[in-house]
Amino acid sequence: MTELHRSLVANLKALRRRWGYSQAELAERSGLSVGYIGELETGGKWPAAEKIESLAEALQVKAYQLFLDPADSQLFQDWLEKRDTVAELGRDLWAYFEKQTR
Repeated sequence: MTELHRSLVANLKALRRRWGYSQAELAERSGLSVGYIGELETGGKWPAAEKIESLAEALQVKAYQLFLDPADSQLFQDWLEKRDTVAELGRDLWAYFEKQTR
């Protein structure tokens, strides 16, 4: 298995877990079969471009991010978590100010 293939496998697993998806949920969201997701995650399959795009969309990332070195990918995942926290705080702050102006 090449380094690129290892990165894809590691990132698929990590992103799926980050979103709390089971393999079945990722399969449903991406339009792929559960067996195919399992084969991807064990490195047994290499996906075609269309399937990479489906997986990326289901995992809410750009397709190229599935191939980042896992260390770089972890930095990206950390950033996503911080982004989600900031977005949630922004929504809470907006709701607070809306209540104050009523």
